[in-house]
Amino acid sequence: MRNGKLFDVLIVGAGPAGSSAARAAAEAGAEVLVVEKRRQIGEPVRCAEYVPRLLAQTVKIPPEAIAQEIRGMITFLPGGEQIRKAAPGFILNRAKFDRALAGAAEKAGAEILTGTKAISREGDRVRIKGPSGDGEVRASVVIGADGPHSVVGSWIGQNNRKFLWAIQHTVELKEPAHDTKVYLGKEYPGGYAWLFPKGRLANVGVGIQMALGGPVKQALKTFKERLGDRIGEVVGVTTGYIPAGGPLPSIDEDARIILVGDAAGQTHAIRGGGIPQAVICGAMAGRAAAVSAGGDTQAFKDYLHQWRNAFGSVLDKAAEKRMELEEEWNGGDPVELLRRCWVACREYYNDS
Repeated sequence: MRNGKLFDVLIVGAGPAGSSAARAAAEAGAEVLVVEKRRQIGEPVRCAEYVPRLLAQTVKIPPEAIAQEIRGMITFLPGGEQIRKAAPGFILNRAKFDRALAGAAEKAGAEILTGTKAISREGDRVRIKGPSGDGEVRASVVIGADGPHSVVGSWIGQNNRKFLWAIQHTVELKEPAHDTKVYLGKEYPGGYAWLFPKGRLANVGVGIQMALGGPVKQALKTFKERLGDRIGEVVGVTTGYIPAGGPLPSIDEDARIILVGDAAGQTHAIRGGGIPQAVICGAMAGRAAAVSAGGDTQAFKDYLHQWRNAFGSVLDKAAEKRMELEEEWNGGDPVELLRRCWVACREYYNDS
């Protein structure tokens, strides 16, 4: 339990953001502890599992973590129009991907405790609860990489306020496919439905803004009926929240806390994607935390500037489009609105 031990960096959460931060901080010479509330890293999977091919230039994706290569994305608009867009990438075996990142962090020198929750914090002391009971560790810097409803974020009053609610079935796929498919329409209020092929399987799901209509289970039922005999038996079910309110401030210098990934709202508010941001911003956060623990008072601001330069404009625009989409959802031409608010349409990129 490491009771009372002082670490340079404590990271809460061992998903892509937390493990990437842990590896970077350890490689920078920091003594790092990661606590992960799940007993098995990467499970249950709460993700459609697509990542762009460009991510492979940033992080090594082991072959066993790749379920299938993807060529492009096909968007289905109401009325039957289809938009095809090149979007080369991979469908991951997400649990294997997460465990590979955690393994790299441990190889770099980080310590990971699974089945362990961060409960509260006072000064540099963090109360944790694990399989052997309650304990306490001390940390110069804390990184919150603990998902959409971040406990660490609550310690500094930075929490996601807007979400999409998603439900996904992993199903048998009757015919091979090489493109992701996205379906837009009033049946999926404020969101969309998807079919992401995964070899002989597919991830089939919906993400909706429940304030605009629901329930989400009915939206998924409607979508699966549309797919008909293209899909077969359900072999897995997952549900979860997707942050959709845009980025949070992400740092608190006085509290010596950094947020990253979903905990920082670094999630695309329209598409819902967040793995690339989690991995890249996680590494930025880890390096900043290590430097800060060494006495550099500028490190927190450096992290903020770095991730904002990398992703800020894209995520801010997505949050603006999310607001536009929801404000106009129940009026006007739905096709025209969806064209303005979906990333595959050229209208999305027109200046207002």
